[in-house]
Amino acid sequence: MLRSLIFILTLALSAASSAVQPKDALPAGPSAFVLIARLHALPGQAEQVVAMSAAVDKKVEAGEPGMLLHTFDRVTEDPQGFIWTEVYENSEALIFHLNNVDLGAYLEAVSPLLDELTVELYGAVSNEAVAALRATGIPTTHYPNVLGYIRDLTP
Repeated sequence: MLRSLIFILTLALSAASSAVQPKDALPAGPSAFVLIARLHALPGQAEQVVAMSAAVDKKVEAGEPGMLLHTFDRVTEDPQGFIWTEVYENSEALIFHLNNVDLGAYLEAVSPLLDELTVELYGAVSNEAVAALRATGIPTTHYPNVLGYIRDLTP
């Protein structure tokens, strides 16, 4: 009985050990990734920033099928602070977003109401997409993927 228990525990530990082994990095470009944009409104401009962001959100939803998630959140500790959280299907979707005239108009209109706008990219983003984002002049930090996976949710 004790030998059987030890054998079962050994198998379980072996399976658990192999389950936590790091996976290879995702290929840059065709993989989904996350963009975080941090905005800080000038005093008295927060509600105008929210209104402009609501308008562009509707346009992005209608015209960008590669944008899988697009949320605008207020920073709890700072009512002037906001965060766009965006999940892109792939790097081409980010390049498409950057070429969206509605986004360009939004950035042009909202920028004078901000004292800060920065972008963080998390994941396997192509060099071309990172360069296109940096070409906008928005301070951008890219945190490249080291390991991980994307779960297939197709039925």
